[in-house]
Parts: sequence; C-alpha cells; structure tokens
Amino acid sequence: MKKIILTTLAAGVFSLGLAGQSAIAGEILTVDKNFASPIISLSGYNKVYIEDLDLSHTKIISPPWIDKDSFHWQVTDSNLAHLKRRFKEGVEKGLTENNGRYEVVGKEGKGVLIVDVEIISFMPYALQNDKEATIKGSGEFHLSVQLRDGKTRSLIHIFEGTIAIGSDYQPNTSMERVKDAKNLFKGWGKGLRKRLDAAN
Repeated sequence: MKKIILTTLAAGVFSLGLAGQSAIAGEILTVDKNFASPIISLSGYNKVYIEDLDLSHTKIISPPWIDKDSFHWQVTDSNLAHLKRRFKEGVEKGLTENNGRYEVVGKEGKGVLIVDVEIISFMPYALQNDKEATIKGSGEFHLSVQLRDGKTRSLIHIFEGTIAIGSDYQPNTSMERVKDAKNLFKGWGKGLRKRLDAAN
C-alpha cells in the first residue's frame, strides 16, 4: 500500500515572481530576508550573468516525520554537476524564451546583472530509496538569491527563504525530482524576466 506524505505549508504562502518584489518563482514557505536596494533599481539591465549554482555548503536534512537515525541521502559529484547544469539551462530558458530583450553573457561587466544563487539546504519529503512513497513535490530548498551590479557588485536585491520544489503528487523517484528542479529553475528565469520587464 502506498504511503501518502502530506506537507503543511506555512500560513500566508504567496508565490514568488512579482509578489513580494522577489526575483524567483515557486511556492514560498518561509521568508528570512527580502530586501531591495532603495538606491539601485533593475532599470537599464539587458544582460544577465548567471553564476554557477553554489552547492558548496548545502546540507541535506531530514523532514520532521522521518527519524534522523534512519535518514540517509547520498549525493554524488555527478548529481551536483547535473543540478548545476540544469540550474543554468533552466534560468536561461525562462529568462530568454519567446523574448529577445535579454542576453545571457559569460562574464560580469558594465550593464550586466549578476544572478547569484546558493542552496543552503535541501529537505526531501521521503527517504531516497522509498519507492512506495507518493509525495507532494520533491521537497524544500532553503536558499539565498542575490542580484548584483556587474561592474560594482553592489547589492540590488537579496532574498533568503524556503521554497517548495514542485507541487503535484508524484512517485518518489529521481526522474520526478529532476523534473521538479528543472521546472523550478525555469520559473526563476521567468520571474526575473517579469521583474526586468517591469523595470524597463
């Protein structure tokens, strides 16, 4: 018999994108920081440099309904490289799809907006090898997103909080996790494009 794992979302959930002046997309569970510079706006940026996804200090934590002693999650270097690649591809696709206004460039510089994302932790909703589980999305990312000026590296916007990865009930498989991450990253690119459109 399949187990169904339900998750309770925090009160006052709202979607990222234009809501709350955030630059990413997904379902927010908690917000720790959400600051936009009163001095520097997103006006005038039509080039974007996407830094490598920072996974250097990412922790994988157990959800409260799974005993910590029985929780094990193995991540290979290949998994990390794949996630970084999916991140860049997804954000770029969401940012540039059906819209030629923004160019993704390979380095920082004048008129370039830097996108810097760090995943602080990942909380999956089930054990990695629990093939009988049906879960609502893949889990949660606690992350930090910074938008900076490409010449001065001055901070334009910072968001830190926890977001849901996926929203549909699905089997607990690596294929579904990849699909959820891909959709989330593309949504971030779309959210950033909307903010840039609004500023320009």
